[in-house]
Amino acid sequence: MGLRGTRDYVQGSQILARTAELVEAADSAPSLLVSAKFTRITDLGVRVVLGGDGLDAEPEIGRAQFARGDARTTARFFEVAGPQAGPLADVPPATSDLESTGLGGGQASFAIPGTFESYLAAVIECVKALHAKRGERVSDIWFTALVGARLPLAATYPTSGVLRVTPKIERLVAGRLQTLSLVDTESTVGDAPPQFQICFSCVVGA
Repeated sequence: MGLRGTRDYVQGSQILARTAELVEAADSAPSLLVSAKFTRITDLGVRVVLGGDGLDAEPEIGRAQFARGDARTTARFFEVAGPQAGPLADVPPATSDLESTGLGGGQASFAIPGTFESYLAAVIECVKALHAKRGERVSDIWFTALVGARLPLAATYPTSGVLRVTPKIERLVAGRLQTLSLVDTESTVGDAPPQFQICFSCVVGA
């Protein structure tokens, strides 16, 4: 994991993708990402702890839950004290033809390699861009959570299609706007994952 392109933070999609690799390595049975939550961002290295309740003295920066049949595995994320995470080469945008309906809703076309990580990155890119298109002055836009997801770790995702984002809930908390939206995927090539919810946080100017 590292700082991709000009970003000054480690992307949530990177953290979840590297964690998915650890979950897959621990058991060959098919697994799903079902939820994730990030409480803050970091520009440092990230340590992943699978299962257990160790390291309670350290503050988490987030956690995720993975399902394998009826079994659940919780992954907890911690900063690694030390130097800033190293640089990574940027990747081209995954979405295009953005259409905003206002208040964070709308759609965009996507074209990706069809991996778990590339799909997550495209969804986050789309939702972040739609937040930036709100009518107000918006800044400091962050992906904070996935809810009610069933995203296979090893599946081949659609390589192209349309992402549709429908705003459902928003509220102002400690000066930041917290939003929850539904994400639907229309596939041109390949099977699309089922609908899920995504949460973002941003600052909205007066």
